[in-house]
Order: sequence, then C-alpha cells, then structure tokens
Amino acid sequence: MPKKVNKISRSLLSWYDREARDLPWRKFGKDKQDPYKVWISEIMLQQTTVSVVIPYFNAFIKKWPTNKELSQASLSEIQRAWSGLGYYSRARNLFECSIIINSRFNNNFPESEKELLKLPGIGAYTAAAISAIAFNNRSVVIDGNIKRVISRLFLLKKPIKSNYNEIWRFTNLVTPDTRVGDFVQALMDLGSQICKPSKPLCESCPLILECDARKNNVELLIPKRIKKNTKPNRNGSAFVIKNNDCVLIYKRKSKGLLAGLDSFPTFGWDNQNDERLNFLKWPH
Repeated sequence: MPKKVNKISRSLLSWYDREARDLPWRKFGKDKQDPYKVWISEIMLQQTTVSVVIPYFNAFIKKWPTNKELSQASLSEIQRAWSGLGYYSRARNLFECSIIINSRFNNNFPESEKELLKLPGIGAYTAAAISAIAFNNRSVVIDGNIKRVISRLFLLKKPIKSNYNEIWRFTNLVTPDTRVGDFVQALMDLGSQICKPSKPLCESCPLILECDARKNNVELLIPKRIKKNTKPNRNGSAFVIKNNDCVLIYKRKSKGLLAGLDSFPTFGWDNQNDERLNFLKWPH
C-alpha cells in the first residue's frame, strides 16, 4: 500500500504540472495563492459548474479585488453581482464573512480549518479546501469529484453518501505532506476532466495502473449509484403591480426562499401564514 500511495501522489502531481486547468483563481509554481480569490471561487463553485462561475468570478474580482473593498460593499450590491448564480444565501454569507475578515482579522484570512469553520457560509469542505489550497496545509479535502476518484482507485463499492468515513480515510492516506494545494486541485481536475461519472477516459488517466476499479473492469459501476428522490414541484404566483412608470417591489425576509432579495409581491411559494398576510397588505 505505501508504494501505491506514493506512486499516486507522484504521478498525479506530474500530470497536474502538465495538464492543470488554467483557472483565474489559481496560481502556479512558486507564486502564492490569494486566499481571498480561493475563498470567492470556492463559495461560487458550491452547487455551480466551473464554466458558469468563471465570468462571474472575473466580474466580481474586477469590482472588488480585495476583501477590504468587498467589506465596504452593501448587501444589495453583492446580491446584484451574484444575480444569475442561484443559491442566493451564498451572497449574504459572503457579505457577512467579508465584514468579519475585515474587522476581526484585518483582512488576513485565518489559515486553520478550525478558525475558518467559524465564519459564515464556510462548512467542512470549504474550510478544508481554503486551508489546503490557499495555505498548503495538510487538510483532507473531499468534493464530489474526489469521492469518485478515490472510490475507483481503491474499489470502494458502497454508495458515496453512506461511505464518507472510508473515503476520508483513503483520501487522507494519499494526501502528501508537500504541495497539498496542488494535489487537491489535481484530484479535482482528474475527476472533472478524466475520471468522469459515466464516461471515464481511463486510457488518458495518469493513475490507470493504480486503479483497482479499472483492473477489475468495473469503473462504470464504481461508485455505486442510488436512485435519486424525485424533486417536488413548488408553484406560486408573482404580481407585477404598476403605477405609471413605477413597479412595486419589496425586500423578502432574511430567511427562506430568495432570502433578502428584492422581489415582486408573490403568493403561494412559501405557503406560510406571514406570506399570505403580507399579500393582503399590498394595495389592490
């Protein structure tokens, strides 16, 4: 096992040096990563693909190149810049987190997972990713791509959702003591570009000789898939109320659907008493 583990890290880093995606938040070689850009990218990449994130990230950084400038922005400004990315609670968390980073840490991001976890919008994965990528700490980072890569490398047959501890153990095993940030991003790139869910490009994989799933010709069966639950439909109505050149909008509650966003008067989305009562207050 030690021989396999060492070969995985060496082969993967060598491949990354040649094939790494050139993403706007990444720096290569001896250049240090910018924790602010790593943070923004990781928050944007939650539930959103890289191709969608890139133009939003570039526009965001152009408008607020540092956390100091972001901390001086209003929530409404940040929400407007976020418009179209979805999952708008992320914008509110960015707003709150930037203020804390400015006031409590003088715009210097905390480096440890423990301290990062105390910040709004930063969970276990994001804390580990920032700690590893921005500061090269030996954090165990596990996202969807990494779960799939590790499951195939070590022939982990259980569904991903019920096998986190084992995936964590093997990810920890292969994570090197040096170039941790590069290794984490290499795993992500491998999962995104090569070790794909349904059509893995095994012949192009730098780890093909180390992959237990490939050796057993079961790479398409690993990790085991479970049937997803049907997503419920939610129906509601929005009302465009005009008065000459004016349109009625209001700011939604700080929690719940589209929290804190400007909105037309709506009815039926939340199915809550306060929504129905608010609707009755609008001029008819």
